[in-house]
Amino acid sequence: MRIKKRTYKIIAITFILMGGLLHAQEEYIVNHSKFMQKTNPSYFGFNSLNKTGVLYNQMKLNEFDKMDNKYVFGALSFNNLDFSLGVDVNSFKIQNTGLTINLANLSYVYKLQFDNDLFFLPAVTIGFGSSSVNPGNLIFEDQLDTATGFINSESIDPLAPIISNVNYLDLGASFILHSEQFMAGLSLKHLNRPNTSYNKEVPFEKPIQISVQGAYEFDLNPYERRFLPRYSYLYAYGSFTKFGDSVLIYLSQDFQLGEFSIGLSQQASSLNTFALNNVGVSIGLAVENFDFGILYNFPFQSPGAVFSPSIFELFVTFDFSIYRRNRRGQYNRLQTDNYD
Repeated sequence: MRIKKRTYKIIAITFILMGGLLHAQEEYIVNHSKFMQKTNPSYFGFNSLNKTGVLYNQMKLNEFDKMDNKYVFGALSFNNLDFSLGVDVNSFKIQNTGLTINLANLSYVYKLQFDNDLFFLPAVTIGFGSSSVNPGNLIFEDQLDTATGFINSESIDPLAPIISNVNYLDLGASFILHSEQFMAGLSLKHLNRPNTSYNKEVPFEKPIQISVQGAYEFDLNPYERRFLPRYSYLYAYGSFTKFGDSVLIYLSQDFQLGEFSIGLSQQASSLNTFALNNVGVSIGLAVENFDFGILYNFPFQSPGAVFSPSIFELFVTFDFSIYRRNRRGQYNRLQTDNYD
């Protein structure tokens, strides 16, 4: 029984390490369209907004273990100097295995105006990452006594004392071009290919991640018909991400019906085979300068496909840009009204 219980921990951490390699490009934020800065940091300068927000989600990895993810961000615009600063911090913790990952990023976004309704936002990002694992939760081969069914408390494996923590620097660049009708973006992450291996004698360098994004917003009630709220929009968003040998495709459709919103999302990936990984459903409520949201991700498990957990997500954001308060009730996502 003791070996069986410990084996579950080995299996769980193996899934996490695989998931980190395959899905780290999105860092476990499901609602990409509302937290687009996770995919493209240029979004911190979008419409020169001053915003802050927090997000919590929980991933069910299997019947024995879960991962908690806490995320906070802030964006501050200096309109008279044509730039914005963005900061975000992510913290992950596996409940039973003791794996902890912390990621912090600082982004500088510059604003260029091409015409009255077209803006270009280049950005550079510097990040710091750290991860640690409790070796006491890992089982090495020399600890297993198959004859008695017990596990020895200590290992003489030379790798055991090495597996503890790792720190690294991460560099990136990104771009966004947008108007009040469309948005197009490109982001490059891990440009310095940081070494994230616990064992420095066997390095693992993160491959450069390339992602392209696009969005278009439709006015669903241009003639102000009574069967829909006055301000009703459909925000269609998609991204394509290449990370090493894996490819991730994300699509979402957000219906904004006055202060209420409902959204659908689909995520597919390709490693050994192409497969649909999950479908998500979200609902939201806008109250004054606050946005509240909840999302649940339904996984699809296919043989040979990338592991996809179920995810429950909550978030709240606050927009404290003083010049937008009079237009808050319009609710459309692609706006340029706050630029000087």
